[in-house]
Amino acid sequence: MASGNREATAVFSKTQAMARPAMLLSATFLCAGLLSVTPVPAQQAEPQALPADPAAGALPLVTDIQQYDNGGIYEGQFRNGVQHGQGTYRLPNGYEYSGEWVDGEIRGQGRATFPDGSIYEGAFVAGRPEGQGRITFADGSTYEGDWAEGRIHGTGTALYSNGISYTGDFVNALHHGQGVMTGPGGYRYEGQWEEGQKQGQGTITYPDGATYTGGFVAGQRAGTGRLVMPDGVIYEGDWADGQITGTGTLTQPNGDVYEGTLAGGQRQGTGTVRYANGDVYEGEFRDDQRHGSGIFTATDGFVYVGEWVEGRISGQGRVTYPDGSIYEGGFANDLPHGTGTITYPDGAGYTGDWVEGVIQGQGTATYANGLTYVGQFLNARQHGQGVMTHPDGYRYEGQWENGLRHGQGRATYTDGSVYDGTFVAGERSGQGRLTMPEPNAFSYIGEWADGDINGFGIATYANGDVYEGRFVDGRREGEGTMRYASGEVLRGTWENGLPTEGAAVDGPTPAADPDTTEATTAPAAPAQ
Repeated sequence: MASGNREATAVFSKTQAMARPAMLLSATFLCAGLLSVTPVPAQQAEPQALPADPAAGALPLVTDIQQYDNGGIYEGQFRNGVQHGQGTYRLPNGYEYSGEWVDGEIRGQGRATFPDGSIYEGAFVAGRPEGQGRITFADGSTYEGDWAEGRIHGTGTALYSNGISYTGDFVNALHHGQGVMTGPGGYRYEGQWEEGQKQGQGTITYPDGATYTGGFVAGQRAGTGRLVMPDGVIYEGDWADGQITGTGTLTQPNGDVYEGTLAGGQRQGTGTVRYANGDVYEGEFRDDQRHGSGIFTATDGFVYVGEWVEGRISGQGRVTYPDGSIYEGGFANDLPHGTGTITYPDGAGYTGDWVEGVIQGQGTATYANGLTYVGQFLNARQHGQGVMTHPDGYRYEGQWENGLRHGQGRATYTDGSVYDGTFVAGERSGQGRLTMPEPNAFSYIGEWADGDINGFGIATYANGDVYEGRFVDGRREGEGTMRYASGEVLRGTWENGLPTEGAAVDGPTPAADPDTTEATTAPAAPAQ
């Protein structure tokens, strides 16, 4: 995430998916949680007595082989008619125990082979594993450690067939208490467990080097935790169901820092981003992007307050530019778009239509010198139909092209003169009519070029004289006819406003041509 309509590239990193290896206790392991031996029927053995220890006064041990109704066979020592000492007991289902017996009970050190191929070696009490022992399952998994009442219970180490190992506390054959689990790819968890699941506080190191330290609930990251990614991304805050969810701080490798609410590993809700370059965004987020209402403040003085859509300035808002200009109105894709108003530090301004950051369409422009324009724009220039008014009274209404009067229009000048006609590139050109008020009371209708009377036309003077003929730069020049107010007519050739010798009819002195240039009748056009 970057600057105002200069979107920062930072952004915001999404939570990476992280593998959570299952505990994967095999069915065999679970079944072996309670290991017991079918009681061996007590029967009197035929006497094959060993010599008694006269010093101990103990009963003599005898060795015998007995077969029982359940199909079991015991081969070993007896005392007082019950299994005692060393012996081996086999059942038809494949179970076999070899080891110590005490008064008809499996007790002491021994080895048991179970029908599924599992093998237990270690201590027994009352026919069940108790104390220290090791079991190897048919799939290659092993456990070595404490047992209680035939169950894996206490402290030990389990090695699973999938390469995962666990060293720590067990309760009823489940990881419970403090323990360390490691996986073949470099995965490691050290922390608290409850009923076979990560629960409480712990630390995970992932195969890619990422680390998480914090809370767990039902095997998932939950509560408060800190995640450090190998690319430098750091998150510290709330978690739920294994995902970054709640309130937290997300730091990007480039130094951008987000503080606020998140959901599913993405910025969601309200928050603040402080970019590495000093820019700041405060506001709403959706799907990890600035979305909704927000304020962006850049170090260069750019400030935007308003709406955002999918990470871009869009909707209604207000922006203050570094030069002091202020725009308020519609935006799309970080640019003024729609209807808006801009005010410049010198007092100039514009209200109207915008297209992709450019003044375009219908609007009103006010310039610092007091000039106003109401009409159409194209690429920020007057274009189409419009009215321009100067503070001294000059007014033009008509067609514009690329910022200049062009086409048909009507200009009213400060002295009251009015021109109706065509303009080309800002100058009166083509056919037009100029009417000047008293005391000049001059009017002209005809051809124009380069802003002045040029070509053929008819001029009516204040004294009633009428000239019909050719003009050059506002003066009679070439063939023409003057009809005086007295009724006299002068036809001939004119030069510099006066008839030359050889005029067809002599007459009074003609009226002087007035100055009709715009330089004296209209203010300068505004700078574009």
